[in-house]
Amino acid sequence: MMAKYQTNGGTWILAFCSTLLFFGLLTVVMTFIHVRLSFGATAIFPADCGLVFGATVHGREAAGPGIARRVETAARLYGEEKLRRLIFTGGRGDSFKESEAVVMATLAGNLGVPSSVIRIEEQATSTWENLQFSKTLVNDCASIVAISDRYHLRRIVLLASMQNFAPLQTYPADRSAGPLFEQASLLRETLGNLYYTFLPQQYTASLTEWVLGLLN
Repeated sequence: MMAKYQTNGGTWILAFCSTLLFFGLLTVVMTFIHVRLSFGATAIFPADCGLVFGATVHGREAAGPGIARRVETAARLYGEEKLRRLIFTGGRGDSFKESEAVVMATLAGNLGVPSSVIRIEEQATSTWENLQFSKTLVNDCASIVAISDRYHLRRIVLLASMQNFAPLQTYPADRSAGPLFEQASLLRETLGNLYYTFLPQQYTASLTEWVLGLLN
């Protein structure tokens, strides 16, 4: 009789673990698909402000490929009178480097965007902080378009909703990252979206410091 109970108990445990694994994998797959389906633009032009998210600075002050893609897109939209102002957000990855925001503003200037329409936020070290620290800079914006690589847009929208950010439209960079880099970024963004979707919000701020360094 004892052996029978042990067998039944083992079967139930196996069934429970299998079900848990199935729904866990299903959640990951559905989140991946959701991120992928968020690649397109939701922006309606003309709009007031473009909020451009930072990326890696190479060397001390050279724009990395991510910065170049995002700023070139923002500068084009400004040149076509689809945006009136540009806000660049991004801090320093290392103490010896220039901030992402300053590097982006410099590149935008080189692309013909006047400094009078540029604002910078150079304290943020994560997407969460990009939004948090940019709130005061967008207070007078009638409409806001978030500009970043397409794989990044879903997390931006998710975090904006969690912070009760102003209504945010999205626009992907004109050029995409390389296939391998983008696929790796898609997996990273899937984990980032799961992290924020399921983690109780009261713990978010305390864990953001070390987790988002990997996700930014």
